Amino acid sequence: MPTDFDEVAFKRDTTPYFQYLVKKVVNQSEFEETWNIYGFENKTPNVDFNEKDVNFIGVQESGSCPYKIKNIELNSDNKAITVPLSQPDGNCTSDATPRTFVIEVNKEVSRDLKSVVIVQSGAETTILIDGN
Repeated sequence: MPTDFDEVAFKRDTTPYFQYLVKKVVNQSEFEETWNIYGFENKTPNVDFNEKDVNFIGVQESGSCPYKIKNIELNSDNKAITVPLSQPDGNCTSDATPRTFVIEVNKEVSRDLKSVVIVQSGAETTILIDGN
């Protein structure tokens, strides 16, 4: 996660006070730069930017109960994708461990996307996509 996450992240203004950072990249140089900003240690994977764009979605989760994304859906107006984060199982620690999901999206779909709707703990949060 970027070191300035707390300053630049989208913050919900009602409870639960989740924070998110969403960034879209459309070419290899942006991808490599964003990959490094988000602090990934592995080499950047290959992406065909003629066919795909990439969205980085930064969240905070319990270190003992990591989130999973089961099914990303394109909303009916084709302007948003819904990203449901799994409900944690069992007793989870209350730490805020950074986590970033990197999602490829076909350019035909990505071109019209304006926002990401994150569903976390039953709360829906709409975040405008940075990079549009």
